[in-house]
Formats: sequence, C-alpha cells, structure tokens
Amino acid sequence: MTKPWKEDWPESRERFEAWWRREGVLLGSWGTGLPRVAGPRAGEARVAAAAPATPGPTDERARRTDPSCVARRIRGEMAAKSWPGDILPVAWPDIGTVCLAPALGSGIEYGPDNVWYTSCIPDPEACPPLVLDPRQPELVRLEAIVRETVRLADGDYFVGMPAMIPNLDVLAELRGAGDLLLDLYDRPEWIAARLVEIDAAWKTAYDRLYDIVKLPDGSMAFGYFMLWGPGKTGLLQCDVSANFSPAMFEDIVLPRLVDECAFLDYSMYHVDGHQCLGDLDAVLSLEDLDAVEWTPDPQVPSGGDPSWYPMYRRILEAGKSLWVANLRPPEIAPLLDAVGVNGLYLTVDAASEAEFAEAWKIVERYRT
Repeated sequence: MTKPWKEDWPESRERFEAWWRREGVLLGSWGTGLPRVAGPRAGEARVAAAAPATPGPTDERARRTDPSCVARRIRGEMAAKSWPGDILPVAWPDIGTVCLAPALGSGIEYGPDNVWYTSCIPDPEACPPLVLDPRQPELVRLEAIVRETVRLADGDYFVGMPAMIPNLDVLAELRGAGDLLLDLYDRPEWIAARLVEIDAAWKTAYDRLYDIVKLPDGSMAFGYFMLWGPGKTGLLQCDVSANFSPAMFEDIVLPRLVDECAFLDYSMYHVDGHQCLGDLDAVLSLEDLDAVEWTPDPQVPSGGDPSWYPMYRRILEAGKSLWVANLRPPEIAPLLDAVGVNGLYLTVDAASEAEFAEAWKIVERYRT
C-alpha cells in the first residue's frame, strides 16, 4: 500500500514476514478491523453516502454482486475501522467460502451474511471435464467486484484475495456432499480425475485474481484468515474430510495438496473442527506447507485451552508456523509460556480498541 490508513503497517509487515519464517509473534483479531474510536475518517461519510440507492441492501444478490455497490460499501465500512497491533487492514470483497465452485457451474444463493452453493453434477458419468472458461459469468462478476474494490480502496487498505481454494471441497459443492461421499467408494478414479481438473482451474482463477489484488512488489493479502505474504499467499483446506478416514485423506486429498503447496509461495492449511484432526499427521508431512490453523468446533474446548498445547507444540516442531484462533486475553500468557514465542499468529476476541490493547500489552512483554 502506498499510503495505508494503518500507519504502523511497516512494523506489522516485518512481523508478518518473520511469522512466515517461524519467528516471533503476531497478534490480530478476526475480521476487517475494530470500531474506530475517533469515528470515520474525514470525507468518508460522503463516499459512503454516494453508494447508489439501488440496488438496495434488502436485495442480497444485488448488494453482493454490483461492483460499485460492493466497493463503496466496503470503503465506507473500512473508513470507520482501526487496525491496532497486527490486525490486517484487509477488505473482503466476496463472502463466498468456495468461490471457485460457481465459476465451474454450481448455483449460488445469497443470504445476509453468507452464501449457499447448489450442486450441478447430477450424473457423474455424463459430466464433461471441468474446464474454467474466463468468460464464465460468475468469474467475470467476481473479477469485476475485486477490480472495482481495489480501485476505490486507492491504496488505503488491502483488498484480499477472495476464498479461492482448490481440492475436494470444490467438488463437494459441484456434486453435492452426500453424493460425493458415495462417489469416494463407487468411483474414486472419477474423483481423482476431477480433482486434477479443479486444481488446473484454481491455478488459472487464482492467477487472474492475483494480478488484480497484488501490490507492485508482488505482495498480497488473502481475505479470510487475515493473511498477508510477500508473494502468492493462500489458504488450503478440506472440510469435507470430517466425513471420511485419514487413510482416504492420504489417498485422495494429500496428493493434490502437494501440488497446491508448490504452486503457492506462502500457504496455510485450515483444520476445521476436531473431526478433521485425524488428518493432521498427513498435513504436517507436506514439505512445502508453511503454516497450520486450527478452528475448534463447539463440541471441544476453545483455542486457548491448555488441552491443545501439545498439538501446538507438535505443529511448531514440524517446522510449520501456527495460527491460533479466538483467544481471550488471560489465555495469552499461559499459551506463550507453554509453546514458546516463535511462529505464532494469535487472534484475540476483542470488540474494541481498549480490549485489544489489553492483549497487546501482554504480548509486548514477551517481545522484550
């Protein structure tokens, strides 16, 4: 960014670079920033007010797909936020979590805070190869939204890469998760062939979006999970693996992950829920994987609970950086005492600058 609203970005950037090297501690918070105590920045009320009256906010599809509306709404929201510590000043121009799926043909339905995808492969035997068409309407729409959001950001904040992920989660949306699980037994060769095609489509779509969001030095932000990296940076995952064995994960998912990690300069794997923990050994075996993030589900203790310390040490000892979710300030010091102070990206639950400042003071003591 040439003139970022986050004035201490140069210092935070150094800490992000160190984190990728498994050094030091980052402290952030989930989301696109905290409410700014000083109020919106000068002139930004005018920008927010200039958003078109139609399509209106009650029309979710229009609100989420009109590039001008999205970009103006985001700029107004970002103007009212602050980014203390290592909170990344990154906007999310698209709320979809598997945005390659509609670009390959799935339907998409918009809700107030999320999207739902609908399957488009009723008969695998009649399914043609999955090939990304640069003219596909959903891809064209997404690129237009990201391009306009970058233009209106004007270097004041990052515009993050949308959730452009590859692998089996994409096929689960195209085929339908229930049918896909049966396919894993009935037609594994068909799945393997489709995953190769999905990876090729992902690389093409990623590169097209990277050319829009990257800065002149090649650095970029990945919106979800608030990642920044000096090169191609991305998130990898396989949430659907909660429904099948680690052995099947190694046979079907892991080979594609090897290729995906090699494609990215900076990669983080998202482990979503305790049902996916059986895959962790395979994930840690990925030589080119840089970091691991763990999201506890409601059935298990939260991310700051001491029961996770051995797993955190295991991730770090495997040579991966670690992203720890949803800490409370009192949990920070015991965690750092237990697992060390290198290669940690901590996200604290904070609703205000004052709450975040409490956590920042704790982390600062460990930096000196």
